[in-house]
Amino acid sequence: MIRIALFAASPLVILLSAGGATAQTDAYRDHQMGVLQAQQEMDRQRAVALENELNARDAQAQTERRAREARVLRETPYLPTTEAYTADEDGQSYGPYGLPLIPPERLAASNRRVLEIVGERDR
Repeated sequence: MIRIALFAASPLVILLSAGGATAQTDAYRDHQMGVLQAQQEMDRQRAVALENELNARDAQAQTERRAREARVLRETPYLPTTEAYTADEDGQSYGPYGLPLIPPERLAASNRRVLEIVGERDR
C-alpha cells in the first residue's frame, strides 16, 4: 500500500521538481538580465563621462587658442604701410582695407556744408 502511495505520488514529485527547475531557470535568467542591464547602464554612464571629458578638453583647447591669438594681436603693433594705399585710374585713393579715402579739402568742405545746414535748423 505504501508502494502505491509512493508510486502515485511520484508524478507529483516529478512535476514539482520540474516546476522548481523552471523557477530556478527563470530566477537565473532574471538575475542574468539584471546583470546585463547593470552593465549596459555602466557602459552608458562611462560613454557620457568620456563625452563630457572630450567636450571639456575641446573647450579648453579653444580657450587656449583664442587667448594665444588675443596675446599675439595685443603684442603685435599695427603699422599701416604705404603699399596699402592705392589709387585707381580716376585718381580715387583707397586705404588699407579697400575703403575710399576722402582728401582733407573735400572733407573740410563737406563738414562746412553740414554745419551750415545744422545751423539753419537751429534758428
